[in-house]
Amino acid sequence: MTQSNKDKVQAMFDAMAAGDFELMKSYLHAEVFVTEADCLPYAGVHRGPDGYMRLVDKVLSTWDDLQLSVSAMAEVGDMVMVISEFAGKNKTGVPFNMPMTEVFHFKDGKISEVRPYYFDTHKLAELSIQ
Repeated sequence: MTQSNKDKVQAMFDAMAAGDFELMKSYLHAEVFVTEADCLPYAGVHRGPDGYMRLVDKVLSTWDDLQLSVSAMAEVGDMVMVISEFAGKNKTGVPFNMPMTEVFHFKDGKISEVRPYYFDTHKLAELSIQ
């Protein structure tokens, strides 16, 4: 039985939680890219599986106690939308918790683009420099 795109996103999240970054990479298309907001410390377009993993490393090193709590996933065609809570602490211990939505696009059965939408990117930017 083949995995649905929704199952692939969940499996990638599970691999991330387990620290299995090689398994995470296996779900990524060779041309994958993620565009992060200009105001964030990990701003820009991150390309390819290695660029994606560098982005993950930067996000994990920016925040402490980072948690992504998924509340819903919906699959429509070659897209999966994930609604979650993005929570953690900045380096001085100030906590944050905000809604986040990510849209995963698929090509050839692998994740080819991720579009993250944070509820308040400016709050994250301020917290990252405190």
